[in-house]
Amino acid sequence: MISKWETIDRQEKSRGHIFRHLVAKRKSPDTGAQGEFDIIQTLHWVNVIPLTKNNEVVLVRQYRHGTDELTLEIPGGAVHWEEDIRLAGERELEEETGYKSSKWEKLGTCHPNPAFMSNVCETWLARDCEPKGKQNFDDLEEIELVTVPLKDIPNMIKNGEITHSLVIAAFHYLELLD
Repeated sequence: MISKWETIDRQEKSRGHIFRHLVAKRKSPDTGAQGEFDIIQTLHWVNVIPLTKNNEVVLVRQYRHGTDELTLEIPGGAVHWEEDIRLAGERELEEETGYKSSKWEKLGTCHPNPAFMSNVCETWLARDCEPKGKQNFDDLEEIELVTVPLKDIPNMIKNGEITHSLVIAAFHYLELLD
């Protein structure tokens, strides 16, 4: 049986707007092997699958700088330090879509990339969503709302219309619920 590695040293190498780059020197207690490992430390994330009373999903289309592409996603974002993750989901849903829900259910938690990232992403289902306000973007956000029947989501994933891995994981959690 393998064991958790021992951290010998950990240093911050750089600090960006949304993450810190750390280098950890670690040693295996089983084999004695040692190495240096890059770690990206960032805020936890939340994703919300917003379903209307008509069983439609409220999606957001936005430009993503990492891929230099427009993507089709569910609402979500960073959880502020010490913010309750569900409350962050409610905040993100309202900010990005103007929709609200009083029926929330946690679907699951995943590690976005445990090989080098320290955070988690929680996925929440918000049922009976209704438009209750206006979108309230961050200064550098531009979002277009797209509403589609829930039954269309599997084909949208299969056809490459939805490519964000955490969004695909979110819909898998939803599938496990049924």
